[in-house]
Amino acid sequence: MKYSELSDRVKGVYSRIRMLDDYHWDIYEDRIVGYHRKSRLPVRIKLAESKEEAEKLSGEKEEYGIDIVVLPDNGTFYIKNGAFVLSERFLKATLMDIHDHIVWGGFKVVERDGKLVQEDFYEYLGGLLVRHLKSNMMNGQDYVFWQFYKCEKCGKYVDIENVPDHLAKHGINVAEKDSEKYEIFELNFLEAKVFNKFGEEVPQSQFVPESQAFLKEMLGEPKIQEEE
Repeated sequence: MKYSELSDRVKGVYSRIRMLDDYHWDIYEDRIVGYHRKSRLPVRIKLAESKEEAEKLSGEKEEYGIDIVVLPDNGTFYIKNGAFVLSERFLKATLMDIHDHIVWGGFKVVERDGKLVQEDFYEYLGGLLVRHLKSNMMNGQDYVFWQFYKCEKCGKYVDIENVPDHLAKHGINVAEKDSEKYEIFELNFLEAKVFNKFGEEVPQSQFVPESQAFLKEMLGEPKIQEEE
């Protein structure tokens, strides 16, 4: 198939997103499939002409990846059956938000074809994405994601920058480790709290002292008044 043979609808939707270089795009007659370049997470963009068709398409789930159903109107945005149902005008911003919620979570060195290579792990924080969209929260302004390592000796969390020094206190040299797996936490500037990927607060007592100092410096005092 040639590009000129695509429908105006497919070409119109594709033209809105083709400049997003965080994705690789495969273009079909009736849909567009993107692959997040770092994580390879598939994002299936399906086209619907009506709300009824969109909701039917939202129920056609595949095992892995994200589904987005695009409508030609200007004011639709909701989640149905775990899929985003939205207007074309919201597609680019949603894909950018999805990218922001795919976070590096560790690595493992493996042997492949006679050489050692690093495999990276990424995590899609879909639950937090929905929460942030509903609350109209902005990445980098209202929150940031941060990697924390659960120490195998003391069982407490260490922020990624303090991992080498903390493990050294336990006699562990990180240079000897061929893999590390991190948990991704949300540092919420509005509430001055830390949340895990399920939206549950992680108490300060679960962090090592050096990370408690780091969090105090990062979060400061809450920026919103808590309800009494």
